[in-house]
Amino acid sequence: MPAPTASQLASMAKAAVQNAGLKGENAPDLGDAIADTCGAALALFAAQAMVMPGAPAAAPPPPGAGATAGPGNLMPPPAGGPDAGAIEGLASGFLAARGLLGENAPDLAKVIAGAVAEGIKLFTSTVFAAPGITIAGFVTAAPGTLMGAAPPAAALEGVANGLCSSNKLRGENAGDLATALGKSISDALGLLMQQCLVLPGIPASPGATAGPGRLM
Repeated sequence: MPAPTASQLASMAKAAVQNAGLKGENAPDLGDAIADTCGAALALFAAQAMVMPGAPAAAPPPPGAGATAGPGNLMPPPAGGPDAGAIEGLASGFLAARGLLGENAPDLAKVIAGAVAEGIKLFTSTVFAAPGITIAGFVTAAPGTLMGAAPPAAALEGVANGLCSSNKLRGENAGDLATALGKSISDALGLLMQQCLVLPGIPASPGATAGPGRLM
């Protein structure tokens, strides 16, 4: 399945910015920069994401066929996805590309990057590879789905509020920015969860998966 498209992310982020009450002339550009950063960060995450070995399985020999019998954990960043440091440069570039070059732009990039990174980190702790992936010959032989829930907007809004405060973004619109970020990131991760599958080819022993899995 495809990752969330740029147009999907831009539409969600612009709606989040507008609904949060950010209505200045630069609001659409901010929505685009948030969407661009989410898209690039999620592309990095999709490339790095890993289902850790050890998911329960029932594949008795012979012939080593059956299915996974329990959830598989996702590896957290930085091994299983980008951290804030990896995302900050992306956010800075996207803000500049949208003409958002004020003196607070570096601080804004830190806030966006930190909120997206925390969203990805939370995603790896609340989303799992669902049980029931077919095993044949001690290897998964069909795609798997994800289960759980993407981080809620309210949790990410709280993270963004803290980042705004610690990065000197304390103006009257700081709360609205945090609201927009929380909603944008939660929506993007929710869409990613719906569209991602676990690739087949994970090694399995009779009782558990024995190697890492990747997402598609």
